[in-house]
Amino acid sequence: MKLSVIIVNYNVAGDVDICLSSISRVLKGIDYEIIVIDNNSTDRDIEKVSEKHKGIRFEFLKDNIGFGSANNYGAGISRGEYILLLNPDTIVTEDFINPIIDFIEKNNEAGACGPMLKYPDGRYQYSCGPQMGLLYETAEALMFIKLFRYIFRRFYLNRYADNPVKVGWLSAACMIIKKDVFTKTGGFDKDYFLNYEDIDLCRKINEMGLENYYFPAYSCIHSDHSSQKKNYEVLVFSRYQSRRIFSRKYYGFFKRLCINMIHLSGIILRLAVTGIMYKNTERKQRMKGYIKSLKLYTGV
Repeated sequence: MKLSVIIVNYNVAGDVDICLSSISRVLKGIDYEIIVIDNNSTDRDIEKVSEKHKGIRFEFLKDNIGFGSANNYGAGISRGEYILLLNPDTIVTEDFINPIIDFIEKNNEAGACGPMLKYPDGRYQYSCGPQMGLLYETAEALMFIKLFRYIFRRFYLNRYADNPVKVGWLSAACMIIKKDVFTKTGGFDKDYFLNYEDIDLCRKINEMGLENYYFPAYSCIHSDHSSQKKNYEVLVFSRYQSRRIFSRKYYGFFKRLCINMIHLSGIILRLAVTGIMYKNTERKQRMKGYIKSLKLYTGV
């Protein structure tokens, strides 16, 4: 079998239904399977979706083991030579899969590959970046990440027009990778529950001597975090928790100390502005997430 599509669901059965239908409409001329991993959703509508899509394999886990671990599980039971990791809140509107697989087969240095991601309204979505370091971490922490992303896109990505371009990392919302490469890296680090697991995977791919490629000539729609929008507290806290894990793995002591202090400053900054930027339930949940993150970074 050529391709295994792996989709991890948590409480977004409606998105899964739409995603599955979009794949079947677009993907032609390739032998593939689709595996849906349900992370013990509290919303059991996913069972109705499984009844609708008879030819697709559904695996229902007894616990929510996180995004990365669920994808590892799916990869472990997959039969394809290639793996397409696909978020449930994506819609496949064109066949980017065959061209990317063709590119990988002609380029031995290719590791993870992915198309441009767009929001449902057609806006560009930031889904790749340079290798993580002090500048990126500072931009993220001190809230000038949009400027950093604009500069990266304007002065680096756009230089390559529609050609594949080497990047430090790609979003696992839509990522194609050879199964044997995924296996050799050890897959996603199970220590990450949510966020940074794709950045970590791409870092391991680089350490194997392979390159990660972004394909701006092809696109996929991605709503972005639809399964987490019901709980901003988890979304916020998991980001900072994952940043700590990434720092411990890849930064030396002094660089790690510096970056942790920068992110601590960023948490305090966000606590100050959250009350202005958000309202009602979202504001309360984000405040709880930042307070938990503050305790994590201060050891309280």
